[in-house]
Amino acid sequence: MADKVSLYTLGVGDAFTTRHFNTHVLMDIDGREVFLDCPPYLPKMLATNNREGTRQVEHTQYREIFITHMHADHVNGLEELAYLQYYVTENPIKLYAPQWLLSDIWSSLRPSLEESARGDGGLANFDWFFDAQPIENGMDLGGFTVEFTETRHHPRCLQYKFDFGGTKFGYAPDAGVDKQKWAWFDDCDLVMHDAWFGPTDALGADIRNLHSPVEDLLSMPEDFQRKTLMVHYADGAYGDDPDRPSEDIGHYRLARQFHTYDLK
Repeated sequence: MADKVSLYTLGVGDAFTTRHFNTHVLMDIDGREVFLDCPPYLPKMLATNNREGTRQVEHTQYREIFITHMHADHVNGLEELAYLQYYVTENPIKLYAPQWLLSDIWSSLRPSLEESARGDGGLANFDWFFDAQPIENGMDLGGFTVEFTETRHHPRCLQYKFDFGGTKFGYAPDAGVDKQKWAWFDDCDLVMHDAWFGPTDALGADIRNLHSPVEDLLSMPEDFQRKTLMVHYADGAYGDDPDRPSEDIGHYRLARQFHTYDLK
């Protein structure tokens, strides 16, 4: 299917990060650019990347986006992106997700985007900004197929598996402890997965219902660890060098922001 696939990390941080940008990945599939989620502070993130990163990215490149769930650190950039193209929407952005999630997205965006600012007195709708693309498991999207299942997280959150023909990539940026869900990635060549650093009672309850503490991830087999990059991690996950994390992470690696990972 695809001949060359790379992954570029525009963000690696958790919901509360002040050090990084929220977890966000650009998949380059034979030159076709597909984004995973759309976090807030999009203009600042892109401007910072274009100063410091190894790949230039502009908001006009956001033509295809997969969404995992409705938390602000994963979808609030959709409103920003819509406003960036508010008067030029003849080519709406493709949004990929199950139908129930696509419906939730417009329910969230409608109060801020429905009333037209074009002076014609009309009302905008979802199709004005986005081209909704409901997906099903195993769907062929040209150059790759996609599978998904729900993670242990609230609200409902998806993890994705992309098959490029000969190589597979797994993505779970928000996921609680569930070894069966982790094992779903056994056939993947590379995985990016949620990792929680620090106390597991940090939010007044067991964080394992939402995220995956390092101590639990260390129970996974070595081959899973070696192919998995940790994302959605806290600012305290490392000091000065992401290759020297603040906790023992076994054979895992912390994903670096503004970095390219070649898959094939």
